[in-house]
Amino acid sequence: MHKRTIIYRGNLKSCNYSCSYCPFAKHRALPMEMEKDRQSFVRFCDSIEKRAKTFSIGAVFITPYGEVSIHRWYWEGLLRLAEIPEIDRVGMQTNLSFSVEECLKGFDFAHKLCIWATFHPEMTTVDEFVSKCHKLVKNNIKVCTGAVGVPENIQLLRELRKKLSPDIYLWINKMDGLKRNYSPDEIEAFVQLDPFFKYELKNPNAAVQMCADRCFVEADGKIHTCNISRTKDINWYDGSEEDIFEPVCSRKRCTCYLAYGGRADFALRNIFGEYPIYRIPEKFRAIFFDLDGTLIPERRMSTGNQHGRELSVQVREKLAALREVCPIFLATTMPEADVKRRLKADMDLFQGFIFASGGHLCLREENGQKEKVYPIDISGLSEAIEFGESIKAKCAVSMKNGAAYKVTLLKGHHSVWKDTEYDRMVELLKASNCRFYIEGNCLQIVSEGRDKGVGIEEMCDWLGISVGDVLAVGNDKEDAAMERVCGAYLEVQVGISQDSAF
Repeated sequence: MHKRTIIYRGNLKSCNYSCSYCPFAKHRALPMEMEKDRQSFVRFCDSIEKRAKTFSIGAVFITPYGEVSIHRWYWEGLLRLAEIPEIDRVGMQTNLSFSVEECLKGFDFAHKLCIWATFHPEMTTVDEFVSKCHKLVKNNIKVCTGAVGVPENIQLLRELRKKLSPDIYLWINKMDGLKRNYSPDEIEAFVQLDPFFKYELKNPNAAVQMCADRCFVEADGKIHTCNISRTKDINWYDGSEEDIFEPVCSRKRCTCYLAYGGRADFALRNIFGEYPIYRIPEKFRAIFFDLDGTLIPERRMSTGNQHGRELSVQVREKLAALREVCPIFLATTMPEADVKRRLKADMDLFQGFIFASGGHLCLREENGQKEKVYPIDISGLSEAIEFGESIKAKCAVSMKNGAAYKVTLLKGHHSVWKDTEYDRMVELLKASNCRFYIEGNCLQIVSEGRDKGVGIEEMCDWLGISVGDVLAVGNDKEDAAMERVCGAYLEVQVGISQDSAF
């Protein structure tokens, strides 16, 4: 069981912003309303102090109707919660209109604080918002930023993404009330800004059994499993632990991030960590990228065009920004020579390479480079090569320092490997101490036991880091080896006319 997450929403339904679409902009809280809200929040904090250990509470998240960061008692309460030893994370949703200097004064647990910051283009500028975000990060506070996916704001959101530090995640919430579906171009634009945007469009089927580790608490103690589930018949302040965390839901689908992002089976838990509700990706010590289909469109497998497309300008800019905050590496099925032909000067973006699915490793160091090749015995492949040539598959051998580390049998561009041909290769290679796999019209042979996962493990050993602190980004079954060993894996697919969305 995961440590539990508690979401709290107070009484206040007011906001200091006046966005045209928002109902909370129309109400200004009276002094008696604010005092009632303060007392309710103090009571809630008292209860967490008493129950954090026995209820196994690890995180508390404030998700108000309007804006509460401008009220001092919320910062005082967050500090109280952060001081509780059992609490790992505290945080709030906010428009960032508060004073960083004033609100963080005396806040000694900034490393526990998570800020979910929403950009409101009607009320602030990109520069003002970005400046506030960067100030929070400099104060050791975890931050994610985001906005509603309004199609008319795409260009402005691109400006926001460009000016934000690359290690700050920008999420896009789908726009309710659009009264039409997003167009393919709009979806692609938002995916470029937020690689996880398509999760916003899926609305997964509700699965109440996946929601036993969370509770949504209102100011008066009414509780729900999540923000959109029905009210339970018990109260936070007098219910038993068993009743409070018994998941109850009458919804058919999880229609917002606070609903689907808090589920135990949320697909991005490996990216967002133990408390994905804050929407803040974990920090990684290294990132390994697949090339074909991930950073660039799949190459056309033909002997006359092995280099194909290069990195787009946008992907190149993303990689350049990313490497400033985290070392990046390439893990590909391609041999070194093919990668050099495709990437040319862009090779300099990467600190190291896993070529040929782990058959050849190369790490750039201050005083040169560290390199290792896992050779294969060509003489033991003669029958397999002869059979390949008999079915019109051209043979290419990749060499390094006089040693062969990969053999490729390439059929014609529109040809595929038949099941009978594959079975024959299994028979011919079973005693060869090699591994082989098929990608499209290409059969590839590398040393036995080598794959991208093994290559990453070895590279991490060279770097002195744990594979658990590594993110891998890929798109196909050969990349499953990376998912097997790395702490987190992100699937990213790019088409011929599309850009990479990592």
